[in-house]
Amino acid sequence: MKFRPLVALLLLVCCALTSCRIIEPTNSMLKDLQEWATPEPYDSVSPEHEQRRAKAAMVEWVEQYLKHEYRVVGRRFVLTAPGSTDFAAIGSKAHQYVTQTLGATMRADGWFDDDSYMMFLWAFGASSPRYIDFVITNDFLPGTRERGLVVYFELVSSAKR
Repeated sequence: MKFRPLVALLLLVCCALTSCRIIEPTNSMLKDLQEWATPEPYDSVSPEHEQRRAKAAMVEWVEQYLKHEYRVVGRRFVLTAPGSTDFAAIGSKAHQYVTQTLGATMRADGWFDDDSYMMFLWAFGASSPRYIDFVITNDFLPGTRERGLVVYFELVSSAKR
């Protein structure tokens, strides 16, 4: 009986000393994808409080563009390095990771796009698919020293509740 409190205390001390996290705050699949396609420090994860309007607009655009057939269940926003125009290279890296590492298949041959955004969409499985969505702004965000916004979404079918 005395052993359990000692183990719990030891675990807490180890976590405190190594700065480990007991609960990962982000979707690890999206984090791994982001680290592959847009690694820091060149590009940087955007804190929740930054670019709220731009982020909300991207979510809204994705849902409207995909005719509300999907809903977002995970997201990871990244600001590109100042002046970076490597959007095609970032998309290519994301495609490579999602298809080769995660085993997903692309839903269309090439980009979905309009004047504001470009997007790739991949699916996992056929019976109850999950989706990965990669979206990038076509232009730099205002007030960001020429930085673009990249988002990695995990989607599920809207029919799933």
